[in-house]
Amino acid sequence: MKINKNYNILLNEVKKYLAYLQFERNMSVNTTESYYLDLKDFIDYIFFNEKIKNFKNLKTKNIQSYLTDISKYNFTKTYSTSSINRKISSLKGFQKYLFINKVTKINNSDIFSSIKKTKKIPLTLNYEEIKRILSSINMSKNNSFRDKCIISMLYSCGLRVSELLSLNLTNLNLDENILRVLGKGKKERIIPIGNKSREDLINYLENERPRLSRKKDSKGFLFLSNRGNALSRKTTWNIVRIHTKKCFPDKSISPHTFRHSFASHLLEGGADLRIVQELLGHSNISTTQIYTHIDKSYLKEIHKQFHPRG
Repeated sequence: MKINKNYNILLNEVKKYLAYLQFERNMSVNTTESYYLDLKDFIDYIFFNEKIKNFKNLKTKNIQSYLTDISKYNFTKTYSTSSINRKISSLKGFQKYLFINKVTKINNSDIFSSIKKTKKIPLTLNYEEIKRILSSINMSKNNSFRDKCIISMLYSCGLRVSELLSLNLTNLNLDENILRVLGKGKKERIIPIGNKSREDLINYLENERPRLSRKKDSKGFLFLSNRGNALSRKTTWNIVRIHTKKCFPDKSISPHTFRHSFASHLLEGGADLRIVQELLGHSNISTTQIYTHIDKSYLKEIHKQFHPRG
Protein backbone atom coordinates (compact mmCIF):
# COMPACT_ATOMS: atom_id res chain seq x y z
CA MET A 1 0.00 0.00 0.00
CA LYS A 2 1.08 3.55 -0.73
CA ILE A 3 0.51 4.63 2.91
CA ASN A 4 2.87 1.96 4.19
CA LYS A 5 5.52 2.94 1.67
CA ASN A 6 5.42 6.61 2.70
CA TYR A 7 5.38 5.70 6.37
CA ASN A 8 8.39 3.43 5.93
CA ILE A 9 10.31 6.20 4.14
CA LEU A 10 9.89 8.40 7.23
CA LEU A 11 10.78 5.55 9.61
CA ASN A 12 13.88 4.62 7.58
CA GLU A 13 15.34 8.08 8.25
CA VAL A 14 14.91 7.39 11.96
CA LYS A 15 16.75 4.07 11.58
CA LYS A 16 19.61 5.74 9.69
CA TYR A 17 19.90 8.37 12.41
CA LEU A 18 19.99 5.73 15.14
CA ALA A 19 22.66 3.76 13.28
CA TYR A 20 24.71 6.96 13.15
CA LEU A 21 24.27 7.49 16.92
CA GLN A 22 25.15 3.90 17.78
CA PHE A 23 28.19 3.45 15.56
CA GLU A 24 29.55 6.98 15.20
CA ARG A 25 28.63 8.42 18.60
CA ASN A 26 28.95 5.20 20.67
CA MET A 27 25.40 5.43 22.01
CA SER A 28 24.37 2.41 24.11
CA VAL A 29 21.81 -0.10 22.84
CA ASN A 30 19.35 0.79 25.64
CA THR A 31 19.51 4.52 24.86
CA THR A 32 19.15 3.81 21.13
CA GLU A 33 16.01 1.77 21.83
CA SER A 34 14.55 4.63 23.89
CA TYR A 35 15.29 7.09 21.06
CA TYR A 36 13.63 4.75 18.58
CA LEU A 37 10.41 4.63 20.62
CA ASP A 38 10.44 8.43 21.03
CA LEU A 39 10.99 9.09 17.33
CA LYS A 40 8.53 6.43 16.20
CA ASP A 41 5.93 8.19 18.35
CA PHE A 42 6.77 11.42 16.48
CA ILE A 43 6.55 9.69 13.07
CA ASP A 44 3.16 8.21 13.98
CA TYR A 45 1.91 11.65 14.96
CA ILE A 46 3.05 13.58 11.88
CA PHE A 47 1.99 10.80 9.49
CA PHE A 48 -1.46 10.06 10.86
CA ASN A 49 -2.39 13.42 12.43
CA GLU A 50 -0.53 15.95 10.29
CA LYS A 51 -0.63 13.91 7.05
CA ILE A 52 3.11 14.39 6.43
CA LYS A 53 4.47 11.87 3.91
CA ASN A 54 7.87 13.40 3.27
CA PHE A 55 10.26 15.29 5.53
CA LYS A 56 10.61 18.04 2.91
CA ASN A 57 6.96 18.89 3.63
CA LEU A 58 7.51 19.08 7.38
CA LYS A 59 6.83 22.55 8.77
CA THR A 60 7.58 24.14 12.13
CA LYS A 61 3.84 24.18 12.93
CA ASN A 62 3.71 20.36 12.59
CA ILE A 63 6.47 19.94 15.16
CA GLN A 64 4.88 22.52 17.47
CA SER A 65 1.61 20.62 17.24
CA TYR A 66 3.37 17.42 18.32
CA LEU A 67 5.16 19.16 21.20
CA THR A 68 1.83 20.59 22.40
CA ASP A 69 0.23 17.16 22.18
CA ILE A 70 2.84 15.38 24.32
CA SER A 71 2.93 18.22 26.85
CA LYS A 72 -0.77 18.35 27.61
CA TYR A 73 -2.66 15.98 29.87
CA ASN A 74 -4.96 13.49 28.24
CA PHE A 75 -6.65 10.35 29.51
CA THR A 76 -5.08 7.92 27.08
CA LYS A 77 -1.41 8.93 27.31
CA THR A 78 0.20 10.89 30.12
CA TYR A 79 3.93 11.51 30.08
CA SER A 80 6.10 12.49 33.03
CA THR A 81 8.27 15.60 32.79
CA SER A 82 11.35 13.39 32.37
CA SER A 83 9.75 11.46 29.49
CA ILE A 84 8.65 14.67 27.75
CA ASN A 85 12.14 16.17 28.06
CA ARG A 86 13.71 12.99 26.70
CA LYS A 87 11.30 13.04 23.73
CA ILE A 88 12.15 16.71 23.10
CA SER A 89 15.88 15.94 23.27
CA SER A 90 15.50 12.94 20.91
CA LEU A 91 13.54 15.01 18.40
CA LYS A 92 15.89 18.01 18.58
CA GLY A 93 18.90 15.84 17.70
CA PHE A 94 16.96 14.10 14.92
CA GLN A 95 15.82 17.41 13.38
CA LYS A 96 19.39 18.70 13.41
CA TYR A 97 20.56 15.49 11.70
CA LEU A 98 17.87 15.83 9.00
CA PHE A 99 18.86 19.46 8.33
CA ILE A 100 22.61 18.75 8.14
CA ASN A 101 21.96 15.86 5.74
CA LYS A 102 19.61 18.04 3.62
CA VAL A 103 16.62 15.74 4.20
CA THR A 104 14.63 18.73 5.43
CA LYS A 105 15.02 22.37 4.38
CA ILE A 106 14.47 24.04 7.73
CA ASN A 107 16.42 23.97 10.96
CA ASN A 108 13.82 23.76 13.72
CA SER A 109 16.23 23.36 16.62
CA ASP A 110 15.37 26.83 17.98
CA ILE A 111 11.75 25.83 18.73
CA PHE A 112 12.71 23.12 21.23
CA SER A 113 12.78 23.97 24.90
CA SER A 114 12.71 21.56 27.81
CA ILE A 115 10.07 21.65 30.51
CA LYS A 116 11.42 22.56 33.92
CA LYS A 117 11.63 19.48 36.10
CA THR A 118 10.74 19.42 39.73
CA LYS A 119 13.76 18.03 41.55
CA LYS A 120 12.82 14.66 42.88
CA ILE A 121 14.93 13.22 45.66
CA PRO A 122 15.34 9.53 44.82
CA LEU A 123 14.12 6.80 47.13
CA THR A 124 16.88 5.26 49.24
CA LEU A 125 17.02 2.47 51.77
CA ASN A 126 18.99 2.56 54.99
CA TYR A 127 21.59 -0.10 55.70
CA GLU A 128 19.33 -2.06 58.07
CA GLU A 129 16.64 -2.26 55.38
CA ILE A 130 19.15 -3.56 52.83
CA LYS A 131 20.41 -6.15 55.34
CA ARG A 132 16.83 -7.21 55.94
CA ILE A 133 16.22 -7.76 52.21
CA LEU A 134 19.42 -9.80 51.78
CA SER A 135 18.81 -11.93 54.86
CA SER A 136 15.21 -12.66 53.78
CA ILE A 137 16.34 -14.56 50.66
CA ASN A 138 15.69 -18.28 51.10
CA MET A 139 19.07 -19.84 50.27
CA SER A 140 17.59 -23.33 49.82
CA LYS A 141 15.71 -22.28 46.67
CA ASN A 142 16.98 -22.38 43.07
CA ASN A 143 18.86 -19.27 41.93
CA SER A 144 19.00 -17.89 45.48
CA PHE A 145 22.80 -17.45 45.31
CA ARG A 146 22.42 -15.58 42.03
CA ASP A 147 19.60 -13.36 43.30
CA LYS A 148 21.43 -12.49 46.50
CA CYS A 149 24.60 -11.71 44.55
CA ILE A 150 22.70 -9.41 42.18
CA ILE A 151 21.15 -7.32 44.99
CA SER A 152 24.40 -7.36 46.94
CA MET A 153 26.41 -6.04 43.96
CA LEU A 154 23.82 -3.44 42.97
CA TYR A 155 24.25 -1.96 46.44
CA SER A 156 27.93 -2.66 47.13
CA CYS A 157 29.15 -1.40 43.73
CA GLY A 158 26.42 1.14 42.85
CA LEU A 159 25.90 -0.40 39.42
CA ARG A 160 23.34 0.53 36.80
CA VAL A 161 21.25 -2.46 35.61
CA SER A 162 22.84 -2.26 32.15
CA GLU A 163 26.31 -2.37 33.73
CA LEU A 164 25.41 -5.32 35.95
CA LEU A 165 24.01 -7.34 33.04
CA SER A 166 26.95 -6.64 30.73
CA LEU A 167 29.48 -7.91 33.30
CA ASN A 168 31.69 -10.69 32.00
CA LEU A 169 33.86 -13.07 34.00
CA THR A 170 36.86 -11.18 32.61
CA ASN A 171 35.62 -8.02 34.39
CA LEU A 172 36.31 -9.62 37.78
CA ASN A 173 39.57 -9.40 39.67
CA LEU A 174 38.88 -11.22 42.91
CA ASP A 175 42.56 -11.21 43.94
CA GLU A 176 42.45 -7.42 44.20
CA ASN A 177 38.71 -7.19 44.98
CA ILE A 178 37.93 -4.91 42.05
CA LEU A 179 35.44 -4.82 39.23
CA ARG A 180 36.05 -3.34 35.78
CA VAL A 181 32.81 -1.75 34.53
CA LEU A 182 31.90 -0.37 31.12
CA GLY A 183 29.42 2.44 31.74
CA LYS A 184 27.53 5.02 29.69
CA GLY A 185 29.36 6.25 26.61
CA LYS A 186 31.55 3.11 26.87
CA LYS A 187 33.58 4.73 29.63
CA GLU A 188 35.47 2.25 31.78
CA ARG A 189 35.81 2.60 35.54
CA ILE A 190 37.19 0.51 38.37
CA ILE A 191 34.98 -0.22 41.40
CA PRO A 192 36.06 -1.96 44.61
CA ILE A 193 34.08 -5.04 45.67
CA GLY A 194 33.29 -5.04 49.39
CA ASN A 195 34.11 -8.13 51.46
CA LYS A 196 30.48 -9.15 51.99
CA SER A 197 29.66 -8.66 48.32
CA ARG A 198 32.78 -10.65 47.40
CA GLU A 199 31.55 -13.49 49.58
CA ASP A 200 28.13 -13.43 47.85
CA LEU A 201 29.85 -13.38 44.46
CA ILE A 202 32.08 -16.39 45.25
CA ASN A 203 29.07 -18.33 46.58
CA TYR A 204 27.25 -17.71 43.28
CA LEU A 205 30.30 -18.58 41.16
CA GLU A 206 30.95 -21.81 43.03
CA ASN A 207 27.44 -23.04 43.83
CA GLU A 208 25.12 -21.89 41.06
CA ARG A 209 26.71 -20.42 37.95
CA PRO A 210 28.32 -23.74 36.84
CA ARG A 211 24.85 -25.36 36.72
CA LEU A 212 23.38 -22.49 34.70
CA SER A 213 26.33 -22.23 32.31
CA ARG A 214 26.07 -25.92 31.33
CA LYS A 215 22.67 -25.30 29.74
CA LYS A 216 23.98 -23.08 26.95
CA ASP A 217 27.03 -21.18 25.75
CA SER A 218 27.05 -18.39 28.33
CA LYS A 219 29.55 -16.29 26.34
CA GLY A 220 31.22 -15.49 29.64
CA PHE A 221 28.38 -13.36 31.01
CA LEU A 222 28.44 -13.27 34.79
CA PHE A 223 24.71 -13.41 35.50
CA LEU A 224 22.74 -16.12 33.72
CA SER A 225 19.08 -17.04 33.33
CA ASN A 226 17.57 -20.47 33.93
CA ARG A 227 18.26 -21.28 30.28
CA GLY A 228 21.91 -20.32 30.51
CA ASN A 229 21.52 -17.05 28.57
CA ALA A 230 22.63 -13.63 29.72
CA LEU A 231 20.07 -12.34 32.20
CA SER A 232 17.54 -9.81 30.84
CA ARG A 233 16.57 -6.44 32.33
CA LYS A 234 13.00 -7.65 32.87
CA THR A 235 14.15 -10.70 34.86
CA THR A 236 16.48 -8.54 36.95
CA TRP A 237 13.63 -6.15 37.80
CA ASN A 238 11.46 -9.14 38.73
CA ILE A 239 14.20 -10.55 40.98
CA VAL A 240 14.44 -7.24 42.83
CA ARG A 241 10.66 -6.85 43.04
CA ILE A 242 10.07 -10.37 44.41
CA HIS A 243 12.66 -10.12 47.17
CA THR A 244 11.91 -6.53 48.22
CA LYS A 245 8.12 -6.79 48.26
CA LYS A 246 8.35 -9.52 50.91
CA CYS A 247 10.03 -7.06 53.27
CA PHE A 248 8.57 -3.74 52.15
CA PRO A 249 5.24 -4.27 50.32
CA ASP A 250 4.44 -0.53 50.32
CA LYS A 251 7.73 0.67 48.80
CA SER A 252 8.44 0.89 45.06
CA ILE A 253 11.97 -0.47 45.11
CA SER A 254 13.80 -0.84 41.81
CA PRO A 255 17.36 -1.97 40.97
CA HIS A 256 18.29 1.74 40.80
CA THR A 257 17.19 2.20 44.43
CA PHE A 258 20.29 0.27 45.49
CA ARG A 259 22.50 2.57 43.39
CA HIS A 260 20.87 5.60 45.05
CA SER A 261 21.44 4.01 48.46
CA PHE A 262 25.08 3.26 47.60
CA ALA A 263 25.72 6.94 46.80
CA SER A 264 23.86 8.43 49.75
CA HIS A 265 25.51 6.04 52.25
CA LEU A 266 28.97 6.98 50.95
CA LEU A 267 28.19 10.68 51.44
CA GLU A 268 26.69 10.05 54.88
CA GLY A 269 29.93 8.29 55.77
CA GLY A 270 31.97 11.35 54.74
CA ALA A 271 33.11 10.38 51.22
CA ASP A 272 34.19 13.21 48.93
CA LEU A 273 31.64 14.14 46.25
CA ARG A 274 34.24 13.75 43.48
CA ILE A 275 35.02 10.20 44.59
CA VAL A 276 31.32 9.33 44.59
CA GLN A 277 31.05 10.85 41.10
CA GLU A 278 33.90 8.61 39.91
CA LEU A 279 32.40 5.48 41.49
CA LEU A 280 28.97 6.17 39.95
CA GLY A 281 30.45 6.93 36.52
CA HIS A 282 28.79 10.36 36.26
CA SER A 283 30.37 12.57 33.61
CA ASN A 284 28.95 15.69 35.30
CA ILE A 285 29.20 16.32 39.04
CA SER A 286 25.82 18.11 39.02
CA THR A 287 24.22 14.68 38.49
CA THR A 288 25.93 13.42 41.66
CA GLN A 289 24.88 16.49 43.65
CA ILE A 290 21.27 15.24 43.92
CA TYR A 291 22.60 12.93 46.65
CA THR A 292 23.81 15.87 48.74
CA HIS A 293 20.11 16.71 49.27
CA ILE A 294 19.61 13.26 50.77
CA ASP A 295 22.72 13.74 52.90
CA LYS A 296 21.39 17.07 54.21
CA SER A 297 18.08 15.42 55.11
CA TYR A 298 20.00 12.75 57.01
CA LEU A 299 22.02 15.40 58.89
CA LYS A 300 18.82 17.23 59.83
CA GLU A 301 17.34 13.99 61.18
CA ILE A 302 20.45 13.32 63.28
CA HIS A 303 20.43 16.92 64.55
CA LYS A 304 16.75 16.70 65.48
CA GLN A 305 17.23 13.34 67.20
CA PHE A 306 20.35 14.07 69.24
CA HIS A 307 20.65 17.84 69.72
CA PRO A 308 18.95 19.27 72.85
CA ARG A 309 17.34 21.97 70.73
CA GLY A 310 16.84 19.87 67.59
